[in-house]
Amino acid sequence: MAKLLVPPTKSSLLTLQHSLEFAEEGYDLLEQKRQILVLELMGRLEAAKRAQSTVDAAMARAFAILREAALRLGTEALAREALGILRGHKIHVGSRPVMGLELPSVVAEHEGPKPEFSTASGSVLSDEAMARFTEALDSIARLAEVENAVLRLATEVRRTQRRVNALDKIFIPDYKETIGYVQDVLEEREREHFVIMRIAKGNLS
Repeated sequence: MAKLLVPPTKSSLLTLQHSLEFAEEGYDLLEQKRQILVLELMGRLEAAKRAQSTVDAAMARAFAILREAALRLGTEALAREALGILRGHKIHVGSRPVMGLELPSVVAEHEGPKPEFSTASGSVLSDEAMARFTEALDSIARLAEVENAVLRLATEVRRTQRRVNALDKIFIPDYKETIGYVQDVLEEREREHFVIMRIAKGNLS
């Protein structure tokens, strides 16, 4: 704690008391914000774990079909088929506010799976592989959304925690100490003034 350099006057005392009251209100609000952010962060961490598991499963299914297609058709034939197909897809990134923080919203827009290769060429596995990778896009978009939200929430929690600590450990204690010092000085002055007045009154009587 450190006493602030202010003149020990009644006006200083009123200013300090007002600032302390404002700081304590700010501390309460920041602490509430920190708790809400932590709850949001914990929820997003669980969502991120689930999203990662979903992506892992979806990609495992897609690569399993891709390997089977490569074994049956050969990698060169599979590559030629892949070059012949262009599928459109878009990623839409938005945001929504949480405690003044903009959290991302990620949506993958793509065409639904449909047969692209001739069944006569034995490329049914190519269609299946493409369908599986297309379906995985939604899970990947969800994972990107929650992982980005986790990073932003974690950063904001740290920032809010630093501000809470600054108020709790530095600002508020310093103001309380300074207020105590100013009050002591003012009370001492009042006692001195009272003694002087009594002396003066005694001399006059």
